[in-house]
Amino acid sequence: VMSHCPMAPPSRVFQMFGALLLLAASLSAQNTRWDRPTCTEGVVSVSRGGRAVLACNSSNPFVYITIRLCTHGQNQTIFDKKTPGNFSMGAWQLEVRGGWAQLVIQPTQDAHAGLYLWHLQGLQRHNKETRLNVSEPQEHELERGPLLSMSPEPQEHELEWGPLLSMSPDETLS
Repeated sequence: VMSHCPMAPPSRVFQMFGALLLLAASLSAQNTRWDRPTCTEGVVSVSRGGRAVLACNSSNPFVYITIRLCTHGQNQTIFDKKTPGNFSMGAWQLEVRGGWAQLVIQPTQDAHAGLYLWHLQGLQRHNKETRLNVSEPQEHELERGPLLSMSPEPQEHELEWGPLLSMSPDETLS
């Protein structure tokens, strides 16, 4: 009588094969470096004519960045660039170095307000968004100027030291 080797049922073979695939995928995921980007979140508010800064950081270098401005139902591409580098378009300036990207808008105008959509590509792809509000400058922001011009009359100590600074070494006070 000829004996046969016991054969595993097909369902058992598929289960073992599935377990091996799951193990391989798990090991692969543990060896992958995730980008984990963090960006300026929520709403950024700036006065018209001011400087707005939006930024993103990643644990891996960015290789490509697209920034779009969505406002009044329209979608405008501001930058669509292979990185690293410095890029500018009007009041927008983008600087990208490794896993660091910064968008500076100066001077801000009403046309710069809206939802900024970032598409970031490092080892993975990520989408982030930040809203920029541009408001009227406050009254005290309009009155800024050099501190020296805000004092209408010289202070007492300035009167004492002023003549001494302009005297030659052999002059004396009368």
